[in-house]
Amino acid sequence: MSLEVIELSAQQRELLNKLTELVPDLSPNAPQSLQRIFGLGLIALTMQLTNKARQEDQSELVEELGSLAKEMVNAEQW
Repeated sequence: MSLEVIELSAQQRELLNKLTELVPDLSPNAPQSLQRIFGLGLIALTMQLTNKARQEDQSELVEELGSLAKEMVNAEQW
């Protein structure tokens, strides 16, 4: 498996370090931790888009996004 390099800005690195202080099982240098943070970010973005779709009465999109987010949460056992 190849690893991709993600360059973090100073602000992103600072936030990541703060999160690792608050969440004991996160490590800023562990790929698993970064993957977990990425997954949480996807869920947060999905929630924002779902709320916007709900405000615009796009019920099919709300249902689809909710279903995808639920599958991801279940798969990651959060």
